[in-house]
Amino acid sequence: MDKEIDSYGDVRIYRREGEPIYLYVIKEPEFTDKEKDIVKNQKSFMMDHKALSTKIESMRTVCEKEEFLRDRIEKRIKHKKVHVENLDALSTRIIDELFFGYGMLGLLMRDDLLEEIMVNGVDTPVFVVHRKYGMCKTEMKYGDVESVHKFIRWTSRYVNRRIDERHPLLDGHMMDGSRINIAVSPACPGGPSITIRKFRRSPFTIIDLIVKKTISLDLAAFLWVCIEGFGIHPCNVLIAGGSGAGKTTMLNALAMFIPRNERIVTVEDTLELNFDFIENWVALEGVPSIAGKGEGEITMEVLVENSLRMRPDRVMCGEVRGDEAEPLFVAMDIGLNGSMGTIHANNCRETITRLINKPMNLPVRMAPLLHLILVLNRHYTKSRGLIRRVSEAGEITGLEKDVVQVGEVYKWNHKIDRIERTNYPILLKDKICGWCGLTKKELNTEIFRRAKVLEYMLKKGIHSRDDVVPMFQRYHRSPNSVLAMVKGETESQ
Repeated sequence: MDKEIDSYGDVRIYRREGEPIYLYVIKEPEFTDKEKDIVKNQKSFMMDHKALSTKIESMRTVCEKEEFLRDRIEKRIKHKKVHVENLDALSTRIIDELFFGYGMLGLLMRDDLLEEIMVNGVDTPVFVVHRKYGMCKTEMKYGDVESVHKFIRWTSRYVNRRIDERHPLLDGHMMDGSRINIAVSPACPGGPSITIRKFRRSPFTIIDLIVKKTISLDLAAFLWVCIEGFGIHPCNVLIAGGSGAGKTTMLNALAMFIPRNERIVTVEDTLELNFDFIENWVALEGVPSIAGKGEGEITMEVLVENSLRMRPDRVMCGEVRGDEAEPLFVAMDIGLNGSMGTIHANNCRETITRLINKPMNLPVRMAPLLHLILVLNRHYTKSRGLIRRVSEAGEITGLEKDVVQVGEVYKWNHKIDRIERTNYPILLKDKICGWCGLTKKELNTEIFRRAKVLEYMLKKGIHSRDDVVPMFQRYHRSPNSVLAMVKGETESQ
């Protein structure tokens, strides 16, 4: 017997007796016969769909694309003088199937509480990873080989990458920015496998992460100072962690501290970073080789080296894992302070070990160009399910006989679920004071003030990116006006 344990929108979460994981059920829209006819004949109904597909290619965000398409669909319905009862659901279905290529996965793609979608072949349930309930089984499945191959062909055309018996693996991004990995025979003899790492339509901000206890308020305030750098000398930061620990989410959130007058270049093998709130942003993406012969290949190393010729203020590397490590640190060395990236490692010491050994081979003398390492890990608890936490923050203090010195300045206390300051003195504060012409007292006061601003945003529920970024930028321009507002609001309560 199924027991409903949660519901939101058209989604129901059930606990099924004898099943080790939850059941995720999403209600299909109930269309009228006329609406079903439109869904069945989408291409003929939207006669200009090819022209519209070309038009949305130039649009920067998925929200722009969707708003444009909804307007055109609505106008088409009015032109045809068709009476529809489910305009929103009908428009969504047409967008998902005809323009975004999601097919039946469209309903899952629109649930922001899902992290991943997994297709394990034909006639097998689609699995999802829920932000609250972890792995769940759905009632969805591809009933035949052709339907799943139709989705794969659409994705292959969109990312302009081949997938067949000679090239059985594909890694790319979907229309909304979600990352997709596809494996077919002979690499996946059991049938096509599709894994989608979903792209949040409303990215987590640092306020969201404080609420979720992923990061503490005082560490967030310290990082705000480090990343903004008073417009003079921001710090170089790497975000480390295992797969699914939240590294990219944290990098996206921390990037909101960057002042608006900077030019940012991001480098990734598959686009995942979402910096469209930064006007002067260029996103570079690696291109795999043709037929495995290196023809036409554009590596991460080449992209990082090329980014240095694009007059960036800082370079962001989506994931550091190979030869691109050295040019990224060269960028730090030539004055592109505030450069950042993510790396697979479980702690600060392992991060350094990975950097200076194969395949990255970073010269050990360059390691001190990095100022901070922020480590995230994910944990499962019976009471809260899946949680993500900053497990430690470490500063690079220098070299001693070719050994990189790392000081652990923040650490997660798992017993009380709190990220705490250690007894280790933050030597980076002295460097920041020297770079920016501050006394230690002035710097500590500034961190305290920014913590108060973050606390104010928490209390006021200011957490969406559209509200958070303007608040940070306002503080950069006129800190006293923001502090006066915070003080005034506090005193009136």
